[in-house]
Amino acid sequence: MIQHETEPRTVERHETTRVDETTGPAPAPAAAGFEQTEHAEQVSQSTAGVVQRERVVTDETGMEHRDRTVRDVGAEHSLKLFKAGQLVWLVVGGIMGLIGLRIILKLIGANPANDFARFVYDAAGVFLAPFFGLVGSPSSGDLVLEVPSLIAMVVYGGLGWLIVSVILPLFTRTSTSSTSTYDRYKT
Repeated sequence: MIQHETEPRTVERHETTRVDETTGPAPAPAAAGFEQTEHAEQVSQSTAGVVQRERVVTDETGMEHRDRTVRDVGAEHSLKLFKAGQLVWLVVGGIMGLIGLRIILKLIGANPANDFARFVYDAAGVFLAPFFGLVGSPSSGDLVLEVPSLIAMVVYGGLGWLIVSVILPLFTRTSTSSTSTYDRYKT
């Protein structure tokens, strides 16, 4: 699907105001109390989510202050999706680490009566419940290789990849602009 971008929308405001001696900058000696300041503000927004704002303030003495800000809303949205992807990998990594620890404890024949081993077995068991009974687990005495746990790690890793690589990019907004802010003083 091809999207055509329309012209940016522009809003301009120009106003001349009187600055009081009590609230504004110190007045020039020749124009005490009557210093005029002109404000001009221009705002434009494109359909890609780029908002550009430029403000110009010129006083009677000719001092000009320009403030220009370009805000890329699309890049902000992409950053949020990137953070969501990091959160998904954190959760998937925690689940896989817990299952991996369970596999190691089963392989070395850890005592299931031990509090730590029981905690790991119970916590990982929540995520392994759909996989138990899928295939057998070879054992020799107390040593057990839980094949369903290995399958679960592959499935959870693939699910994390699917979410981060396929689903999250569907919500990405494309944008080719940059963000910059600067001030320029002119006399």
